[in-house]
Amino acid sequence: MSKRSLANKEWGHAVDRFIECKKERRVRMLNRWMTAGILALAIIILVGMTHVFAEKTESEADKLEQLIKTADTAIDHVERLVIKWQGEGHGDAEEQADMLAHRLGLQHPERVLQTGHDVYRSEMVANAHQAGILVNVVVTGENEYYAIVQLSGNEYTDHRLLTALHEQVSQLLTDSGMKAAWNFAVQGTGVTVSGASGQVQHIEEQLSGDMDMRALERYTDNSTASVSYEASDLPIAIRSGSHHLNMQLAVHQDDERGINRVTVGFPVITIEY
Repeated sequence: MSKRSLANKEWGHAVDRFIECKKERRVRMLNRWMTAGILALAIIILVGMTHVFAEKTESEADKLEQLIKTADTAIDHVERLVIKWQGEGHGDAEEQADMLAHRLGLQHPERVLQTGHDVYRSEMVANAHQAGILVNVVVTGENEYYAIVQLSGNEYTDHRLLTALHEQVSQLLTDSGMKAAWNFAVQGTGVTVSGASGQVQHIEEQLSGDMDMRALERYTDNSTASVSYEASDLPIAIRSGSHHLNMQLAVHQDDERGINRVTVGFPVITIEY
């Protein structure tokens, strides 16, 4: 065999080895890419599962239970509890009202006229054995409505019943395509302290041991004191200017009865006090 033929043969072997090495490097690189991709996908799935789990563990019932405990700390004798769900919806107002009333065990809604709008309304008043439920669906335009579902209780109402109803309403509104929000208020009386402002200070001292809170807005007159707080430990909030409000506390001094009436609202008070 000539030297040129031998050189060509060796060159061919070298090319073959080069191609084989290149293939091996590609396979190793592909394996590394696949491993990295699988790892990244696993991380994404893990993060997603953790996020979903966190969302599920913080249910609306859990949030309400936390707020009830906070209110119990602030109020010595609870007399009234009110949860109000509300939001805009698209579709037939009567059908929405009928669905909510039926699923919540109320009578068929009646149509009434309020401030020039058709309102479909059904109500069950609270008693010693059951929570109060009010469904109000207001026609606001063609295929548009504003729905309010209010749950109420008193000193005899089983909190477990109230939280179960609260969770049910949340699911009903979500399933019907509504993006609704809710607020919660509790009324009662406090151990009488000199003046409304003194009662507020007493309640603040009780609550400060359980959570971080900062007074942002304060109002006082001769018989009433009202303070709004930022308290990030609480689960619901509303924006006010550059801050978030989580709780509002109001005390009204009732001289005739010799008591202080206390109202706590989350994130703010939406009932008369």
